[in-house]
Amino acid sequence: MQIYNLGFINRLFLAPLSGYTNYPMRVLCRRYGAELAYTEMLSATGLVRNERNTRKLLERPENDRPLIAQIFGSNPNEMAQAAGILENKGFDGIDINMGCPVRKVVFKGAGAALMKDPETAERIVGEVCKTVKIPVSVKMRSGWNSNCLNADELAPKLVSLGASAVILHPRTREDMYRNTPTWQMFQRVKAILDVPVIASGDIKHPEDIIRLKSIGADAFMIGRAAVGRPWIFSELSGNVPPSLNEKSDVIIEHLDMLCSYLGQHKALRYMRKFISLYVRGMDGASAFRQKACMMDDNAEFERFVKDFFRG
Repeated sequence: MQIYNLGFINRLFLAPLSGYTNYPMRVLCRRYGAELAYTEMLSATGLVRNERNTRKLLERPENDRPLIAQIFGSNPNEMAQAAGILENKGFDGIDINMGCPVRKVVFKGAGAALMKDPETAERIVGEVCKTVKIPVSVKMRSGWNSNCLNADELAPKLVSLGASAVILHPRTREDMYRNTPTWQMFQRVKAILDVPVIASGDIKHPEDIIRLKSIGADAFMIGRAAVGRPWIFSELSGNVPPSLNEKSDVIIEHLDMLCSYLGQHKALRYMRKFISLYVRGMDGASAFRQKACMMDDNAEFERFVKDFFRG
C-alpha cells in the first residue's frame, strides 16, 4: 500500500512538532531511518500573507525529502490557497492539522477545535483537495473530549472529500498528552477506511510497533520520542543504539546545522531545548544540562559535549 503515492519499507515517519522539527532535526532523523518527515505546523494565514516567520519554516536542503507540509487554520479558502502555495514550492503532499491541542491554536478554531466543528473540517478538506493535485492527508484526534469522540464519524467523510490518508492520535484535545491513547478508536477508524491509517501517539519501543501492526496500522508516526533521540528510528527497526562517541557527534552536528539555519547567535539558545533530552538517563545529566544551558560560545559547548561523552 502506497502512502502519498510513495512506497516505504519500515514505514517510520517523523511527526510535525512545532519548535522542533525544522530541517536540522529532520535530516538527522532521516539518517537513522525516518522514511518520511513533515514540516513544523505552518500557518495558512502566514503563508497567504507571505510572513517572514512562516517563510523561514519552509527552508530545507536538497536531501530533506520526501517532505509533507502540514498546515493549520480555520478558513477553508485560506487553507486551500496555502495548500496551492506549498504545491508550487515542490512539497510531496499536504497534511491538514486537526489535532493540535495548544490553546492559541484551538482558540482560533483550528487544530483540534475542528473535531468539534465537523462542517468546517469537511469544507477545509474539500477545498484543499479541489485546489491541489498532490496527496492530502488529515492528522486528527479521537475527538474534542470524552463527550465528543467522533473520529470514526468524521474520518470517512474527509476521505470521501479527497483525503488519501488519515493520521490518528487517539487522544482527545482534553487529554492533551496525558492518559493512554485509546487504540480501540484507532481500530474502529481503520476498519471503516480503505485508505492508509497512520498511528501516532506514544510510540517509543519496538514492541509498540508490533502491537500497532497487529491492529492494522499502515505506518507509524514518531514525535516527542524523537526529540534528543533521532536514532529512535533505527532502534524501532531492531538495531542497537549508537555509541557514546556517535551520540556526541550527532549533538555537535545538530548545532552546526542550526548555526547554518538560524545563525550562530540564535543556534545555541535554540539548542537548549534539546540538551536535556540528548543526555536523558545518563550519569551526570543534570549537571551537564545546567552548565550547557549557561554557555553562549559554540566552540566551548562542543568541547564540553565531547568531554562529557568521553567520560
